[in-house]
Amino acid sequence: MRKLRVAVFKLTSCSGCLNEVIYSMMVHPELLRYVSISYFTELQDLNAVEEVDVAIVEGSVVNSEQEELVRLVRERAKLVAALGTCAVFGGVQSLRVGEDLRTTVLASYPNPDFIRVSPDVKSLDSVVRVDYRLPGCPVNGESLARLLVKLVLGGTETPIHESLCSECKRKGIPCVVVLRKEPCLGPVTVADCGALCPSFGRGCYGCHGLNALVVDKGRLEEFSRVVERLGMSRDDLRALLKAFSHASLSRLSSAG
Repeated sequence: MRKLRVAVFKLTSCSGCLNEVIYSMMVHPELLRYVSISYFTELQDLNAVEEVDVAIVEGSVVNSEQEELVRLVRERAKLVAALGTCAVFGGVQSLRVGEDLRTTVLASYPNPDFIRVSPDVKSLDSVVRVDYRLPGCPVNGESLARLLVKLVLGGTETPIHESLCSECKRKGIPCVVVLRKEPCLGPVTVADCGALCPSFGRGCYGCHGLNALVVDKGRLEEFSRVVERLGMSRDDLRALLKAFSHASLSRLSSAG
């Protein structure tokens, strides 16, 4: 086993995924024998970005200062992990993309002149190379713990590209669509939340992001017609996909 030097960075986000980092360390204190946190502004008052084995980055990139930071992080980290839906897909900040930026800022902040954001919202991998992606809003802390254990042991993450429905089937959760005739984004959403919403009898709303590796434009259009028949408007579906899957939707659009 080896000891990892880890740095944790926050961009534009709610910090919910950073709480999951802390949760992972509290639930699995044995990790601290092998993981040394060298930078984590939520816990330590540090300014220097040192060379590390793993950089964990939460949040989307919304201005030039953040772009400079993530490029610096990429230079000084052997591995970079995008933590949470904001870092992987853009997150709820993406809802403002395509809207008048000034109007949005005025509606959200009492002192808008202090806010410096770009019209677009970028996922981490649209700015730098990313080695690992852990989506979720917030991320599943157990997924992060598993990744760190694998890296400590010298292994790598082996992504399994399945949708949420697979988790429902394994856990024996009755299908929300079949049983309740209610819309559910499970068929097009990346798995790994443990089928949290369906386990409480409600449809998935897609916070783990669009599974674009298996869902193309044609399948997404067919799915849109299905959930529309179940009572979800196109506007509501579009808003959910934009909030949690902005990067994937952009790539689907550019693919023609």
